[in-house]
Amino acid sequence: MSKKYGVLITSAVNAKFSQYNPEERLTQTLSTVSSIQQNIPDSIICLTESSIPGIDDTTKQILSAQVHNMIDLSKDAAINWVHQNITHQDTVKNMSELILTTKFFKVARKQKWFENCDRIFKVSGRYYLNEKFDISKYDDDSLKGKFVFKKKTLSQFPFSLTNQSLQHSSRCYSFDASLLDYYIETLENMTKHMQDLSNENRYIDIEHLLCKFIPNNKKVEFGKIGVAGNIAPNKSFIED
Repeated sequence: MSKKYGVLITSAVNAKFSQYNPEERLTQTLSTVSSIQQNIPDSIICLTESSIPGIDDTTKQILSAQVHNMIDLSKDAAINWVHQNITHQDTVKNMSELILTTKFFKVARKQKWFENCDRIFKVSGRYYLNEKFDISKYDDDSLKGKFVFKKKTLSQFPFSLTNQSLQHSSRCYSFDASLLDYYIETLENMTKHMQDLSNENRYIDIEHLLCKFIPNNKKVEFGKIGVAGNIAPNKSFIED
């Protein structure tokens, strides 16, 4: 592996809407970290936690001991406003993740956490990289200046709701480190679009936003990424 990689794990150990309790979610998140250490050795691993009302000090210490950098955004004013003022559960989840991802990358840029990295991954907490994940695919110079997503799929929502017919999975994707500034700006635009639709009593999630806002000339699609896990609302197993 000739390139250097950074990884952001988005975590919500003490989630409000989940079939898994906080102890189970913590164990799953630690498996996320372990799978990254195994499949992307020597990577810079960071984690942002956004549980409302937060996690206890012991949990925070357990998580922070396993990663290079951790940011706790559970007390963030914007995220708390979303939880207090938006009633649609999926909008709360998706908008909170957009806010925390944007804020994390702004801090990471300022602190230069990924300064020497060639590519940055985003992995959703509780999911894990499996045997189908192949880091050598990302050594290809043709991916310079590109995002990498799992191949887009058709929307499960009516077009009248989202104005978007295709989507990308957000469980694990990556982008060339040179695109960090561009992605921060794009995340801000995605957040505004989600808020605008919410104000119209409509809905769009991160998966559809990624497909809408990242142009085709800036992305490469893989048939399989190599990430798996059980979704929180019903414990169904899923693999990308």
